[in-house]
Amino acid sequence: MGYVTYDYYKSIYGEDSMPETDFNRLSWEACRRVDALTLNKLKFAYPTDPDAVEAVKRCVCKLIEIAGQIEAASRRITEAQGYEKDTGTGALRGKVISSVSSGSESISYIAKSESGSTLVDTVLADKAAQDKLYRDIVRDYLSLVPDANGINLLYAGVYPGRREIWK
Repeated sequence: MGYVTYDYYKSIYGEDSMPETDFNRLSWEACRRVDALTLNKLKFAYPTDPDAVEAVKRCVCKLIEIAGQIEAASRRITEAQGYEKDTGTGALRGKVISSVSSGSESISYIAKSESGSTLVDTVLADKAAQDKLYRDIVRDYLSLVPDANGINLLYAGVYPGRREIWK
């Protein structure tokens, strides 16, 4: 189902942008989002125009990049709040302070994203805002982009020549 390769992604976002295992997981999700928002048109009428193909690839890459930033920011906040993920079960557990040697020492946790992306910070705790962000990215990249038959990828009406219900 993948519309982009890891090598293509690295060519856009750089060699150190994301590990390949994260890319593989997030690219599947990004392709699924694009398929849902284009009503699966890419499955039967993938664009042949080079500019349209490039728009699809860059859209998927942007979705992967944003999803990776959201995951990284969420992980940093969880760790900053005094939790860690158990490597065996994946469950969260609180960090325990075993000793404090100075009587006036205090420890505080702060939930601040280090990504520097206010967009990611804004949608971090709001699933509806994340979904809107993903939809907006797809709209920005794929508006007026035709499929192989010249039909806009974001067209939501009955596909010319196809009468069956979208699957």
